[in-house]
Amino acid sequence: MLDNIKQFISLKTIDQLIYAKNYEQALDKLNALIKDGFRPSETYLKRGELCQTLLMYEDAYSDYTYVIMHCQNNYKGYQKRMFLNFEISNFIQAVDDAYKVLEYTPDDFEPKRILFLSLVFSEQKDDAKNYICNIFQDNKYKIIQFLLNETAIAVTKDEIAKALKILEVIDLIDKDNPMKLLKEANIYSNIGDNERQDEILKKIESIFPKYFISHFKFGDIYESRDLLEICFLLELQVFDTQNLFAYPMAILQGYRDNLEGRITDSKESFERAIQINPDKPEAYVLLGETYQLMSGYDNVAYRMEAEKNYKKALEIFERENLITKADNMRRQIKHLNSKIVFGK
Repeated sequence: MLDNIKQFISLKTIDQLIYAKNYEQALDKLNALIKDGFRPSETYLKRGELCQTLLMYEDAYSDYTYVIMHCQNNYKGYQKRMFLNFEISNFIQAVDDAYKVLEYTPDDFEPKRILFLSLVFSEQKDDAKNYICNIFQDNKYKIIQFLLNETAIAVTKDEIAKALKILEVIDLIDKDNPMKLLKEANIYSNIGDNERQDEILKKIESIFPKYFISHFKFGDIYESRDLLEICFLLELQVFDTQNLFAYPMAILQGYRDNLEGRITDSKESFERAIQINPDKPEAYVLLGETYQLMSGYDNVAYRMEAEKNYKKALEIFERENLITKADNMRRQIKHLNSKIVFGK
């Protein structure tokens, strides 16, 4: 009993020594505890962590493997060895350890992250793409946001080759993504490859209009919209150097304002879109829907504004011979008026 107390106190002392960076003394005490067979799952893990700190990677690997092979609580051994394998670029082994860790903690995001990055860095790009799409349930904009963030982390660590490999995955998910290309151009600028940077910037200039048009769609303000998608498309405004897309950008801002609960700002965004191009019907429809939302069907002034904008949209639809849209607009006006009760 007394020996156990002494060993427990020694374990606490080791923590203090490590905190004070007295690594050699800490290692000696750990070796003594391991020799006495005191709490092997805890002491081997602690010695492995210390060896990893001291860049004694083979010794750390050996200690983590001992826990995996001989201790009941081997999940922590897999976890520590996963991070070690990732740190020393044993990416294939890191993938295997990450799968083991996820058997114990399937909802833990960090081993999923390590697994994904290990797949990328070991050139298993298709597997990496399929895995990350599964994690984010094929939400393209969440995936891109994650990948750009991981790229920024790699660049901060001056791991340029890794950053470029992460960006390659975006191409598998969203070909010619301008944000990806801009990040890539910035990387080449930072490493002094101006020729490659200029090449990418010219590519952005040539593909951006087509890219934006293919991704932007007008729609009903009440439809379920992905806020991340809208925010991403608004970020693309930086590429619109000729201000070709001022109208749809104002529409997008209106969508964003609405989704974030800023109805008055949403109204102002759609009004700005009408000022930019008064011959387009979408902004009138969306402004009408916004006024209708603000009216709650009992504010006559807002209802009249909604009806006025719907009628303007109807006029444009009829002029452009858009029969189906014109019919839908008539039904919307009829529905609006059917909900109003006067005299209250």
